[in-house]
Amino acid sequence: MSTMHPSKTRIVQFGAVAVGLALAVSGCTASTSGSSSTDGVTTLTVATASVPQFDDIRALTKQFEDANPDIKVKYVNLPEDQLRDQLTQGVATGSSPFDVVSIGPYEVPIWAKNGWLSSIDDQVQKDTAFDEQDIIPAVLNGLEYDDKLYAVPISGESSMLMYNKDIFAAAGVTMPENPTWDQVRELAAQVQDTSKNVAGICLRGDASWGASMAALNPIINAYGGTWYDDDWNPQFSSPAVKKAIDMYLDLQQNYGIPDASTAGFPECLTAFGQGNAAMWFDATSAGSSVEDAATSTVAGKVGYVAAPVESWNGNGWLWSWNLAITETSKNQDAAWKYLAFFGSKDYVQLAGTELGWEHAPAATRTSTYGIQDYLDAAPFADVSLAAVDNADPTDHATPTPYSGILFLSLPSYQDFGTQIAKHVSAAITGAETTDQISEAADQILGKFAEENRDWVDGK
Repeated sequence: MSTMHPSKTRIVQFGAVAVGLALAVSGCTASTSGSSSTDGVTTLTVATASVPQFDDIRALTKQFEDANPDIKVKYVNLPEDQLRDQLTQGVATGSSPFDVVSIGPYEVPIWAKNGWLSSIDDQVQKDTAFDEQDIIPAVLNGLEYDDKLYAVPISGESSMLMYNKDIFAAAGVTMPENPTWDQVRELAAQVQDTSKNVAGICLRGDASWGASMAALNPIINAYGGTWYDDDWNPQFSSPAVKKAIDMYLDLQQNYGIPDASTAGFPECLTAFGQGNAAMWFDATSAGSSVEDAATSTVAGKVGYVAAPVESWNGNGWLWSWNLAITETSKNQDAAWKYLAFFGSKDYVQLAGTELGWEHAPAATRTSTYGIQDYLDAAPFADVSLAAVDNADPTDHATPTPYSGILFLSLPSYQDFGTQIAKHVSAAITGAETTDQISEAADQILGKFAEENRDWVDGK
């Protein structure tokens, strides 16, 4: 078993994450594992996020059930933020209705430490076909706690900038190989055409840590900004962070898509995929949807470059969507079969042949990048792999007491990150200013540090 990166130890040195309010979900009740076994057939209840990677898994579930006739799968599919609230409530109280959950590297070490997930170490060691060593190390590191594995990746990602080559050619402009954010703003002004409903750029702007903060955080890091200094002093009022916020708001207000303050990944995918945005800064995993000619009008017309830099180059985020087994599940063996199927090399082949090679899971396994069919169908592959390989959540311009670029590895970040995101989203509409965001964020960050003083002081 590979060990966790030493710089990530802060991620797992805290107690239980604050539990959000549960949201009502049709068909789910607050009881231990909603699974059942009737006439020798086990029903697995699986929680998935409303993202394309899990759309693919649901589309291919029949193949899993055909290969495992004693297992049937029941899905509950939710938007990301609702999913996190529902899952956190269930696992924290020991009343989760789910056997398998889709979670990210933010949750894995927290939930594993709190005893909410089952370790899959033994299953992985026994299942030689699974080939753990083939998983990309940067992704694997985020799925471990205390040198044990707790999840399998079904999609890995960093960040990149996508652009519509036809729009750029018509405007007579060229995308630099390694653009800065200042250059992105200049390009947005040149390629925007409001008469044709073409925005200069799309960025996430919805009021959640997984939306507006997912877009803003890499910009803050690129400008050399941090949330805290190494002594836990809030830094949102620092010149670097204010410059980053100014850039983000300028892009959203002057060159962004309509209703940018409510845009998340799906809205940006629609805008860019239908030719209504000339650029899109987002996850490298977006490439599979952008290149799907069945749903995207820009397939084959998109260029891909590394995430923009500025005064600091370490700005790529690191994220993965993963499958994990809840500790409360009564169907641990069946749940592992599900993880092993959708996290395997064989699933990469299945997704590629059945759905199109652009749908093959990105940035999870090294072997995927040796499949020529995938490389031919995925012009984003090289940029995606390089971004994930080079992503380092500890890479900040100045020392920080936390790790993270897309998200902060701090308890309750999903709560206080979203509090700040609400101010950012409001500012896109003109309801707040950069100074107001900075002041509010510093108060929120100061309150977190004070309420978690024992943890902050390392006691």
